[in-house]
Amino acid sequence: MYCVFNSYQLPPSLQCSTMSEKIANGFGSLGELCDHHYAFVQDGKLTLVGRKYVAQPTHNWGHRVAFPGTYVLTFDKETNQWGRHDFSELASDENLEESLFVRDGKLYLLTFLNFGAIEFKQLFKWEDNKFVEIKLTAPASKCITESQKPDVIVASGVTSSGSNIVLARDDDGHIQIYSLTVDGDVATIGNTSKIDVDANPLRGQAVLAEVSGDKVLVSYGVHGCGFRWEKTRFFIVDLKTNTTRHVDIGEYENLPRFGFTGPHCSFVNQDTKSWIVAAGSVLKGMHASEFNGEVWALKGNVFDEESKAVWVKLPHNVDEGEHILDGFTLYTVTKGAVSKVQLDEI
Repeated sequence: MYCVFNSYQLPPSLQCSTMSEKIANGFGSLGELCDHHYAFVQDGKLTLVGRKYVAQPTHNWGHRVAFPGTYVLTFDKETNQWGRHDFSELASDENLEESLFVRDGKLYLLTFLNFGAIEFKQLFKWEDNKFVEIKLTAPASKCITESQKPDVIVASGVTSSGSNIVLARDDDGHIQIYSLTVDGDVATIGNTSKIDVDANPLRGQAVLAEVSGDKVLVSYGVHGCGFRWEKTRFFIVDLKTNTTRHVDIGEYENLPRFGFTGPHCSFVNQDTKSWIVAAGSVLKGMHASEFNGEVWALKGNVFDEESKAVWVKLPHNVDEGEHILDGFTLYTVTKGAVSKVQLDEI
């Protein structure tokens, strides 16, 4: 099923740009640092996880990951103090990949096979300033083309039953949907359903997802001339009815300009079900990119097919850095500063 939404622009009186306010020094004095990080809020603290480059010569590839052993940086919003905790290698297999996510305020790291199969390997929880492995039961490996990457992501938020939703695209263009449950030091992953290729004619690859109750917003990108985020299309998956609705908001002039893998961070207002996205990269010339610090919201209940949700450009702009949405507070974190801007509820 397809739905078409409209686009909307704030009136001129509300379009003046609001910049972030510096609230503390950044993390540049905390020792030797990686050039790239994951960014979250966990245990109420802004959290960065270092990512180091690891070669994958079997597939003439390489990526930036945390599992070879890096560090976790935390920023206490009450005291404005930074902390650093290094951790040792969690795994060493060449062709592993990882997805990091937060549940119940705690940071988790899930490793999986990066080529040739959908196969979940290990799950770790950040606890007492170290990663602790949790016993993981997962489905048997699902083979795909040897050079194919499954690109596993974990949706933000949990379902009404307390499960995380894990998404992975297979060879046939289906996006497999898994449910991850954690009970103390034991975790289970089960394959629950899929977004069928018939509902995914562009063979989209999930790049971010948001959970609200028993529905999942799945935002995707498409390979073509490079890889691009589909800002006008996404899926809504109803976990109770096991159905998928493809939403197409149409082609409008005023839309988020983020390309490539999409926005750096996103957030769903669980009261209004509006979807906020912030910061990303835009194409520059034929092959280059440049940072874009705009903030947008798909205003309206994006999970309801009767909703008339519209894209709204919010009157805020952020600098380049690591970006974290903690509700309606948008943080920008760099080596030099921690800055924040308060978004209006929408």
